[in-house]
Amino acid sequence: MKTILFTFVLLCSIFTHSFGQDSPGIAPTSEEEYVMGSVGYKMFMQLRVELKPGYKVNDIRDFEYGDRKASFKGLYRSGEKSPCAVILVYTKLRGAPEYYCIPTLDAPEILWDRFRNSLAGETDNKQEQLQFFGFALAKAMMLYSGN
Repeated sequence: MKTILFTFVLLCSIFTHSFGQDSPGIAPTSEEEYVMGSVGYKMFMQLRVELKPGYKVNDIRDFEYGDRKASFKGLYRSGEKSPCAVILVYTKLRGAPEYYCIPTLDAPEILWDRFRNSLAGETDNKQEQLQFFGFALAKAMMLYSGN
């Protein structure tokens, strides 16, 4: 289980790097943006609470396999072309969506710790969920591999 979790966090950091988030001019994910990506976006989707002005969320890619779906969404600051965070919405058939915020590669380590801890979530079978996350991230990375 620890190996799968480590692999997933490693893939996430590579995935966020693929979006050029460590390029000059893009500030690291802030605490406020991390909360907006994990909790604020959930409130936006479920209660239609508005996002903070100056931000938008764009779809990046959805991946489905069997009864599971991973939707990647970019959280963008106004005027920036690279996301300041990536939102992962995980859904399993007949289950409530789970929301995760993947910070930029150069974000404060505490945000990466919070993301890693959020993976312990509420799902009954974490190993299957993390294996699916690894699958979805690997497919997403191939979109940006320059093939």
